[in-house]
Amino acid sequence: MHTSFQHSRDRLLRHFLDFLWHQWSALGVAGQRGGEDVRIIDLEALLLATTRFGRYDSRLLDEVIDWLGSNGTRINLQRLRRLHDEWPVADLRVLAAISGGLATQSIMRKWITLSDPLPAEAEPEPLFISFDGSALPVFHKPDPDFLRHGLLREPMERRRMSQSPDPSRATNLLCCLRALFGVNARAEIIAWLLTHESGHPAAIARDTGYFSKSVQHTLNEMEDSGHIRSRRDGREKIFWVKPGAWDFLIIWSQPSGFPRWVDWMPVFSAITTFIDALGQPSLDDAPEQVQSIQLRQALDSAMPALSRAGLAESLTSSRKLTGAQLIDAIHEDLNKLEQTLEASLLTASQEFHINRQKL
Repeated sequence: MHTSFQHSRDRLLRHFLDFLWHQWSALGVAGQRGGEDVRIIDLEALLLATTRFGRYDSRLLDEVIDWLGSNGTRINLQRLRRLHDEWPVADLRVLAAISGGLATQSIMRKWITLSDPLPAEAEPEPLFISFDGSALPVFHKPDPDFLRHGLLREPMERRRMSQSPDPSRATNLLCCLRALFGVNARAEIIAWLLTHESGHPAAIARDTGYFSKSVQHTLNEMEDSGHIRSRRDGREKIFWVKPGAWDFLIIWSQPSGFPRWVDWMPVFSAITTFIDALGQPSLDDAPEQVQSIQLRQALDSAMPALSRAGLAESLTSSRKLTGAQLIDAIHEDLNKLEQTLEASLLTASQEFHINRQKL
């Protein structure tokens, strides 16, 4: 008897929500503080994923909106769009509704560019949903910002308990660099160079979400400062920073050096693909042929993201198998992949569990 695909999906979704809580709490969202992390938080990737999966956790989404009300200027809107274009993980209606609310503050007028309504649906739908996909009811007059985008929710009230990112936490390195260099490509470029031995502009652009020519031009300008170095490797120009020269930025106790760079968007994209695939209605009860087709499509769809995230080696199923053998092989792969994805989300303090009763 096969393990329930729905059970696997719910377990992965629950774990992912814990992970989102952990990263947002490290940034200053009101919540239980988890252990130290040794990986850099990607603000834009985190926000894009939260617009989609925050619909399963109203407390999370509301606390993130509260944090954005005080820290929204830290988000690089241009990069946010670029990442979404490459990895369409976000719920754009949620993003537009949040943006419309933020844009009412003069200091955040730029958010208005993300607040245009999408084509109207036949009927507005509830914003928050349960794990089984059922809509959570709304008992009061809907919030106007969300209603404008076809989403029903209780009126939004900020608790104003969020804090600014703590620079003494290594995971907030990118936030610190944006405070130093501004909310632009320079912060990401420096963060990438600090966490890699060296690299050429195309690799840096791919990982940071900017255009290669823009990164090349910016690196050439930064090299003139004397703090960025380069060498020729054939036709490529390789850039790096002098070891130890930037250690003045290290004001945390763990890790001993700089945190680890993680290309989070492909990881989030792969997780999204599998949560959606495993949560298809009646998948557990579907005929074997239908299950095998749908699961194979999910694997094929996720392969680019898995390869980019370095997780493709987790797949071992044979395409020559059919029927029950194929389902068993794919299910085994999904279990392995789920464990690998979960491992990639674990923090140094093991799995983070938020105590929602204390929020």
